Amino acid sequence: MLSEFAATAPIIESYFGAFKAVPDAPRAVFAKYGLVRVGPSGEIEILPASPLDKLIAALNELLTLVGPQKAFEMGSQVVNHASIPPGATDIATAMQIFDAGYHLNHLENGVPMFDPQTGTMREGIGHYKCASVSRHRAVMEVDSPYNCDLDRGIMQAWARRFERSALVTHLEPSVCRKLRGSRCRYEVSWK
Repeated sequence: MLSEFAATAPIIESYFGAFKAVPDAPRAVFAKYGLVRVGPSGEIEILPASPLDKLIAALNELLTLVGPQKAFEMGSQVVNHASIPPGATDIATAMQIFDAGYHLNHLENGVPMFDPQTGTMREGIGHYKCASVSRHRAVMEVDSPYNCDLDRGIMQAWARRFERSALVTHLEPSVCRKLRGSRCRYEVSWK
């Protein structure tokens, strides 16, 4: 059950970044799920922490409306707003600490699910596991509750912070979470 977990306000803000020209769709959907308040002039107030079950439901509804490419674009905005864990010096290291960043940006009982000081990570929202890494390739296994295309956009934007040529592709599409698989596997490649 995801109702005890929450995403931080900057994560919600990042989704609006992909809709700068047409913010009405996310505004209406996120307001419907109680994730934002819309003022009398249409201004948006993003709540400090959004219940993860409501966020996932809202995202699924929004992504059904806009399709996989916009989901990817939304994901690519996340790293512009997310808290970043310390320690990434190159793309290989960045992919290895990706899961820590994911947990750092999610809360349980108002507390980040990753503590960079102690290295303690709380369970309950899935993982972005770096299953293998080599000189020009990393394989990520993801079992988060988020949409597959959104995840791909997040990972590619993160990887491109360290290597401009990085490309994220879906491996094993037949076991994808879109098809009710338990996880997705992605290849992150670079030159």
